Amino acid sequence: MKKKQNIKQGRRNRQRGAELQREVVRLAHEFDLTAFNRDRGGAQHEMGDIEIEEKFFGCKRKKRIAKWIMPEKKEEGVFFREDHGPLMVSVPAELLLFMMSMIKKTI
Repeated sequence: MKKKQNIKQGRRNRQRGAELQREVVRLAHEFDLTAFNRDRGGAQHEMGDIEIEEKFFGCKRKKRIAKWIMPEKKEEGVFFREDHGPLMVSVPAELLLFMMSMIKKTI
């Protein structure tokens, strides 16, 4: 049987994750993008937490994010990858959603 104390510890983390998902979906709607929350109540949708324009994204909320992954100086984003891993990019959400909305308008 699970301890009551351990159950309560995870509740706030799930709430914070759900808040982030709702925030991103609201922001996507502001850019006139089609967006849905796919991970309601910790159901762990197999494709991702949220869906924006038929693309799935995960949402991760942490107290601190590694400084090297955040843009600095006048950079718009940061490209990074692990050895033998795929190339990834870290950009502000508003920039990504703006670019997605511009692509949607031109198609």
